[in-house]
Amino acid sequence: MKTIICMLAAFCCLCSAASARDKDTRAYKGPIIDMHLHAYPADGNGPAPNAVCPGVAANLQYDPKTPWPAKMGELMTDPPCENPIQGPATDEEVRDQTIAIMKKYKMKGVLSGPAGRIVDWQEAAPDFFIAGRELSLKRDDVSAEEIETEFVNGDFQVLAEVTNQYRGILADDPAFDAYWAVAAKHDIPVGIHLGVGPPGAPMLYPDFRVQTPLQIEAILNRHQNLRVYIMHAGFPFADDMKAMLYLYPQLYVDTGVLQLAAPREDYYAFLEELVRAGFGDRIMFGSDQMNWPGMIEEGINAINDAPFLTYEQKKDILHDNAVRFLRLEE
Repeated sequence: MKTIICMLAAFCCLCSAASARDKDTRAYKGPIIDMHLHAYPADGNGPAPNAVCPGVAANLQYDPKTPWPAKMGELMTDPPCENPIQGPATDEEVRDQTIAIMKKYKMKGVLSGPAGRIVDWQEAAPDFFIAGRELSLKRDDVSAEEIETEFVNGDFQVLAEVTNQYRGILADDPAFDAYWAVAAKHDIPVGIHLGVGPPGAPMLYPDFRVQTPLQIEAILNRHQNLRVYIMHAGFPFADDMKAMLYLYPQLYVDTGVLQLAAPREDYYAFLEELVRAGFGDRIMFGSDQMNWPGMIEEGINAINDAPFLTYEQKKDILHDNAVRFLRLEE
């Protein structure tokens, strides 16, 4: 009897050890790829320096007697939270603080913004940045043929961030058909802004329209070789996003700005829904760092602190999925 009890105890210990391995939730400490960085100036979101609170869209208590742009300015000069993410006072500090965080976390990132700023950042930190071509129709006077030339010449590697949504142009608008065709022809990865924008977006950008992930279906159906990632993961349209990820296995998402735009519980509920549906292998980390370098660390911590993610899932989101999407192993 004593022998049987010992054997059962040993078996239980083995089961516990196996269960612990299955639920390994330690933080991921390896190299990181950020799919969503911006080479923006310090005053890219209002007079510098300014700050922003995580969960910025919650509990705004806004009265429209005050113009929304003025209210946004107040929220950034006097942020209503205990630990806001501070922005630097100068353009050089934005660049240097971002690079310092990237060195700390062994990062590489897709960087978009004015071409001159991208070159400046690349020269300051060689091999840290992949050049992204920002594009917004009605704002940028550039043809599909000119975009094609830029990529053929090697000026850029990723067409991102595409922000047509801010000008009322949806993903399947015929005005963008030629650009999609160029991306498909030359196998150019595309990162496009879908879902919602900043709080009060239509009062900041009058043509802004909400856009669900379903809006890109006709494009993915027409160009089935396209590599596309939806920025901000199409938040908050979880059901539409899951439908698109299910139907189009070439589609990926990034987590950009969700560590800032949504209360942490809401971000986690949205992210967990995508992971629980089996799409953890197509979620990529993005910080959407603009003029607040601390957004990068906030975003990394949000992934590492997520109680529902295993170590392997954190590793996938923070690194491995982007390596596969960008074909960096080649």
